Amino acid sequence: MVAWLAVCLFVQGSPRAGAVDVYVQLSQHGRRINIGVAVFTPFSSDIKEAETARKIQEVLRHDLLFTRYFNVSEIDASLKDKPDERKVKLMEAGQRGVDVVVTGSVRIHKTECTLKAELYDAQTGENIFNMTFKDSPENYRAMAHELNDEIVLRFTGIRGIAHTKIAFVNDNTGSKEIYVVDYDGHNLRKLTSLGSICLFPRWSPDGKKIIFTTYRYGNPDLYVMNAEGSSVEGVSRRQGLNTAAVWLPDGKSILLTMSGGATPQIYEIDTKGKIIRQLTMGRAIDTSPSVSPAGREFVFVSDRAGAPQLYVSDVHGTNVRRLPTEGYVDSPSWSPRGDAVAFAMRPYGKNFFDIFLYGIANGSVRQMTFGSRSNESPSFSPDGRFIAYCSDPDRKKEIFLMFIDGSGQRRVGGIKGNSSMPSWSP
Repeated sequence: MVAWLAVCLFVQGSPRAGAVDVYVQLSQHGRRINIGVAVFTPFSSDIKEAETARKIQEVLRHDLLFTRYFNVSEIDASLKDKPDERKVKLMEAGQRGVDVVVTGSVRIHKTECTLKAELYDAQTGENIFNMTFKDSPENYRAMAHELNDEIVLRFTGIRGIAHTKIAFVNDNTGSKEIYVVDYDGHNLRKLTSLGSICLFPRWSPDGKKIIFTTYRYGNPDLYVMNAEGSSVEGVSRRQGLNTAAVWLPDGKSILLTMSGGATPQIYEIDTKGKIIRQLTMGRAIDTSPSVSPAGREFVFVSDRAGAPQLYVSDVHGTNVRRLPTEGYVDSPSWSPRGDAVAFAMRPYGKNFFDIFLYGIANGSVRQMTFGSRSNESPSFSPDGRFIAYCSDPDRKKEIFLMFIDGSGQRRVGGIKGNSSMPSWSP
């Protein structure tokens, strides 16, 4: 609702460059993989190494469960054995129904932490991969996330999302600033300190920049900053609205709503703010664009039918068609898979918004949330399997996550203040 009032192909968490062996044997029938997490061990008797190994193991366990690709079990044993002894332990796990086993060892030397991880086939004892991750001891969570994402890559061909982050708006300081947090609610950081109203953060396709609207200088202007909050620069500061902006998939241009003292319309601009073209025209208010992963179309909100409804247009502003929604619609988000559009809608006769999903192939509309209060601003995970959104079940706005079928709804951390407008990173 805030967006309105303020008036590819499969895009995914990409595998790393180079060939990657995809171990599909155990997942080809669509069932969850039974993965055992063996004890992660320290390289030496150092207490800090032992504690870090335990923490990495616990974070990895959480990440694996979140994916919904795995059933996770603890294996109360180390695999730091001779090959024959290790194979016996693996086959014992296999006899209990475990498909694969992951383990690791941790070494801390001065300011560097090294995680050596191994994944085994429990049925055959075959080593699926050996990988090494390095970071500071304080960033142990990042190493666990990277390991999870490599495991997911081996079984699906698509890199996992544990390394991703969520940008959002929060008012804990008394002004609305942009924050970022890991997907699991940890490592909360404030990116802006403008002492004003900042809205609509959106990641660039490469995850290196974030665009947002700020009222810092009295007008709703579009700014851009690096993903860690540095180098804040103006992009579009024309009189009137410069808001609800999104990047095109190639990262070379941006769609946004501008008014210039007239009716708000959708424009395409380059990353320096130069207008490339006006995409919508007329007396209706057109806003909240979201671009398809292939970059050929965009979905937006317009009141040209009387109330705010969803429309789709090609990126040249032609071939406009209305989608079959029945209510007051806001904040559409096109799935990275290209197969669906999530949006917030307040059905006619209702008092609050809920999240709905429009299926591109069959034109179906499915309700995802059924809260007693509002659920708004959906944003897809880069693999298209999860949705971040804003909800206020306790009259305090918070960021929630849910699976694509609406199940597994949970808060993202215990963040102070009101949080809204989530944007999931690439």
